[in-house]
Amino acid sequence: MAGAFVRKADSMPELKDGFGQKEMLAGTYEGGVRAYRCVLKAGCSVCPEMLRDTLQIFCLTDGIGSVTTPERAFSVNEVSFFVPDPDVSCAIHAATDMMYTMFVVEQKPADIERYRAFHMKLPFFRGLSQCTEYVQDCHSANCRSYSVIPTKRLCRVLMGVCEASAEGSTEPEGCMEKGHPAVAQWNVLFGETDLLLTVDGESVSQQGGDFSYVKAGLDHSLQCMPGKTIHYIWFEHYVQEKDYLVSYPRS
Repeated sequence: MAGAFVRKADSMPELKDGFGQKEMLAGTYEGGVRAYRCVLKAGCSVCPEMLRDTLQIFCLTDGIGSVTTPERAFSVNEVSFFVPDPDVSCAIHAATDMMYTMFVVEQKPADIERYRAFHMKLPFFRGLSQCTEYVQDCHSANCRSYSVIPTKRLCRVLMGVCEASAEGSTEPEGCMEKGHPAVAQWNVLFGETDLLLTVDGESVSQQGGDFSYVKAGLDHSLQCMPGKTIHYIWFEHYVQEKDYLVSYPRS
């Protein structure tokens, strides 16, 4: 299809000492973003490698545990999001088996300059229940949307969550969006999700744990059919390094 996707079963990493990570959809985007599926077994901990001039964004979707830095501790007891300070160590501890997605974003020279001038305070941690709900005209009436990282807060990264239920509905529910030329989009499906992903007129069914990528500019939708539900994280990255905050007319 026009987009790219990987099933949960095909994204699972091999484990060593209770931890494993595996890159997903390698080579589909050349703008400096890589995505990894990570698994951490109950009772185990991992210290992600901090990389110079690089942002790491953790989407903690499955399991219970905690995230710690030398000065802070955060409980993970719901879908949660963590962005460490690149200059400070951190650790993830699993109380139950955990699965999460890690985005690694290489900062280009203009990003580094922008980051030094302004960025949201790090480390950043939010549970889904703490995120701000928003309304968008491309989302159906029964779709609830939450902002996690708004535009301009973390260089070219923005992120949010969409949830919808078509229980008792006779029409599909979810998001149907015209192509956005400014940003590429990745989708992390979680929970009891059963949806139809359509990209540029081609469709494929997706379930919780699956992962997909939509190239900037392609029309796309993520919708559940009657009786089904949707839970997914959308992660977007502005493809243009400089002067990326421009308005594109809707056709």
